[in-house]
Amino acid sequence: MPNGAVTVGVAGEPNATLTFSPGGGAGPVTAGGGERFDPLTYGSGSAPLLGEHDKTFDLRLDDGFGFSRGTFGYVSSLINGRLYPAVPALEVSRGDRVKMRIASRSTVEHPFHLHGHRVRVLSRNGDPVTGSPWFTDTLNIGTGEVYEVEFLADNPGVWMDHCHNFRHGANGMILHLTYQGVTTPYSSDHSPE
Repeated sequence: MPNGAVTVGVAGEPNATLTFSPGGGAGPVTAGGGERFDPLTYGSGSAPLLGEHDKTFDLRLDDGFGFSRGTFGYVSSLINGRLYPAVPALEVSRGDRVKMRIASRSTVEHPFHLHGHRVRVLSRNGDPVTGSPWFTDTLNIGTGEVYEVEFLADNPGVWMDHCHNFRHGANGMILHLTYQGVTTPYSSDHSPE
């Protein structure tokens, strides 16, 4: 906590704010000359890394032409050049130490989210995390950014991994993380097999 009050808010919504202060009684404050919060370098401390990874996956978020929602057009929703359901699932086994490299060549930001797991950010654009361990379940990946994250495959299932911009997800920026030996009676069109 800084020495003074800090107000966080939702862009474009002046009444959607929350103010934190050392004593808890300060009113909203306007943006000052402070630096933008960067979890890459914030805090201190450490936690052990997972060690050598059993699986490594590369995801490229991109824009391009594709068939989405019944039409052909330009979409900012591609994963490795494909739209769901044509994006292959990532398969892991329970206990795998998994590393993912997520690179964005898209023209827009993508808040990427993995269901059922918490990832630890290892680096952004090749710069390692130097502050406190950075754990998250949604990672905002900006244009030109490359993140490396890791997680322990400790929650067997068929898990959705998608952009949390719901329009991008609806366009096809979805894939699945599946555990070896775990199946579902449903197909991608939501009808029983």
